[in-house]
Amino acid sequence: MSSVITRQDEILKLLRNMGTVHIHDLAALFHASLDTIRRDLRQMEDEGHLRRIHGGAVLPNKPTETYEERARDLQPERTAIAQKTARDLIADDAVVFFDSGTTICEVARHLKPSFRGTVITVNPMIAVELSSHPNAEVIMLGGTMLKNDMVVCGPTTIDEIRKYNADIALLGTCALHPEAGLSTSHQQERASKAAMIAQSAEIIAIATADKLETSLPHRVCDIDAISRLVTGRKLSSGYLENYAKRGINIVQA
Repeated sequence: MSSVITRQDEILKLLRNMGTVHIHDLAALFHASLDTIRRDLRQMEDEGHLRRIHGGAVLPNKPTETYEERARDLQPERTAIAQKTARDLIADDAVVFFDSGTTICEVARHLKPSFRGTVITVNPMIAVELSSHPNAEVIMLGGTMLKNDMVVCGPTTIDEIRKYNADIALLGTCALHPEAGLSTSHQQERASKAAMIAQSAEIIAIATADKLETSLPHRVCDIDAISRLVTGRKLSSGYLENYAKRGINIVQA
């Protein structure tokens, strides 16, 4: 087996374990030049093993996955992000929009027992998760169900969102790019997210590393509409610089 194949096999193992890799880390690990690593990543992307992003690579998108399958991906990173968000960013008496998304559901799972505020959600899984919380008031919004995404949306949902003024909109992140902003694959979901942003004092985007440096067809908001970005601890400060210099407070789990 050639050294190139061995190196690429190891890169793929790292990706499956960590969710993202960075070219400078890989160059140091394999004692290879940056150009060599870039060639590896380019070839692996052509073969469908990864998707290149600024400064590194992530696992390729799998749009046909079910909600349950997505929830099993990158579980350690999701858990770390959720614990950090629930512990440090949500006050006990806050009124919070909980958007759709598997990592947002993890945040609900880790809400402190002392939380006595209000959760307003478009995700039925979150409402069920919080049904056993000792103190949280839970409001489940109505609307049309997108079954594969476990989220309600549509005109009814938007009308109900507009009835509330929230302290925080906790947004699930389908794609976040420094230039393209926050975007999603569904027009109906775009409208719901935009409505939650309009009704909230603070906007917190929750994103695993694979969602960064990506964009989807339906734009939700510009990057400067987001107050905080919560993501995994494995990302270097240099990787996140494009977000930080646009005024976003970066929180690493």
